[in-house]
Amino acid sequence: MTVEFRALKESEKEECIDLWCTVWPGDNRDYFKRYFYGDVEWLPYYTQVAVEENKLVSAVHICKRTVPCGELRMTMGGIANVATLPEYRGKGYNTGCLKRAIAVMEGDAMDFSLLFTGIHDYYGHLGYSKLARKMIYGVIPEGFSPLPNSITVRPAEADDLAKFREIYTDYNKNRAIAVVRSDAYWRDWLQVTPDKIPDHLFTAVNNQNEIAGYARCGTFQSAVPYGPEEIGVRLTEFGIALHVGNEDEVTQALINFVSARFISEGTKHIRLDIALEPSVLKALERVVHKVETKEVTAGMFRLLHRENLSRGISMQLNDRWISAGRPRGSISFNTPYGAISIEADGAFLLISPTNDSDSLPQETFFGLLFGLLSASEAAENSNLHPLIEGLFPKMASVYYGADGF
Repeated sequence: MTVEFRALKESEKEECIDLWCTVWPGDNRDYFKRYFYGDVEWLPYYTQVAVEENKLVSAVHICKRTVPCGELRMTMGGIANVATLPEYRGKGYNTGCLKRAIAVMEGDAMDFSLLFTGIHDYYGHLGYSKLARKMIYGVIPEGFSPLPNSITVRPAEADDLAKFREIYTDYNKNRAIAVVRSDAYWRDWLQVTPDKIPDHLFTAVNNQNEIAGYARCGTFQSAVPYGPEEIGVRLTEFGIALHVGNEDEVTQALINFVSARFISEGTKHIRLDIALEPSVLKALERVVHKVETKEVTAGMFRLLHRENLSRGISMQLNDRWISAGRPRGSISFNTPYGAISIEADGAFLLISPTNDSDSLPQETFFGLLFGLLSASEAAENSNLHPLIEGLFPKMASVYYGADGF
């Protein structure tokens, strides 16, 4: 049999959805339809397929997103729906589709790729590196009854949604890998509209009847249903109106509300899939028996352009370096295209390809870029810590569960 690897044709959308529903059976057709009909960034060549005897047998999908990283803006290619029909597995079809998808992302000048998986070795052969992130969770005590404060929390209403979009933009404008959302993205991908307000979307209101924040509970978007033990209280989105000026109080009110509501329904576990700001951690400590931290390694990242990235981030990193007092030193990182070095020994920061054999791994680069790693966690050499701290400030990064692909 001969196989053809190519982009999906417009006329094959429903057949591709059939393939995905076969691989992930269940009542999830609407979930898959949004990849074609709910994503304004989608183009036919963002879905790469393998065809055998005029039949779609394998597919890989790309979700193009713009994400901040401090003052930087980067283009991310999210890999989704990597699937092959059961009777066609073991022939390398998914690998062929993935290689073409990587070439598409390179050709479209995307900066990096993200995927979520439990089979790290397979994607590691294609240049992806796993990166751990911290997940915070705890157990809500029986009979939990929060103390009242000046903030009222209620179910979201249609008139709240425009304010939510403003809050999201302001709260996450520099937050690493939080998707930059257009109105169309809110409407079509997140499916949050006045006519379709999600369950478990809540509004915080102050004494002046101003919207001071919002929260959404649920799970990371997935084609595979979650088991009962995986649900609990999951905060998948969270935002505070920073201009209101009482972030701690608003945060506490929202976490109190969702905790009390869900424990009344028999759910006692709480998990935060949101940005772990100090106000969030402080509020959680007042609710649960014990705050616990767990490292999750489902996310894998891959650089897509060594030279393009060097050009794209050089000015911003140079500005950070100057603001930090021009700490001296050099550091290099491995990528699928060879190592990249950051030299801080002249008048300007220099980012360029290198053959340095002592380069740090790709996952360390992404961990620093996204503010997930401290200087001491990234490098044992303490002489490099001032340079690393100046270039890569720690931040509360997040990829919100509501944006899941």
